[in-house]
Amino acid sequence: MSGSALTRALHDRFESIRVREMLRLDKKLRGLTEADRQSVDGITAEVIRALARAPEAALVKGEPSPSAVDALVRLFALDRCER
Repeated sequence: MSGSALTRALHDRFESIRVREMLRLDKKLRGLTEADRQSVDGITAEVIRALARAPEAALVKGEPSPSAVDALVRLFALDRCER
């Protein structure tokens, strides 16, 4: 898997978790206005981007080593992601 494919898989994995959690917590968010819900959505999206920033930066510096790829795939269960 190339660095760019791994970066995309990592982003997709984090985003799918974020969306799933937002859906799971829907009952707790029902009292919020639409503007508040959009704020929560934006904040959680920013948190995901911040979490992904360090591993993504390491990946774009060049072709990642096979051991680094394996570690990221296993750590974040990227082999179970839809591609």
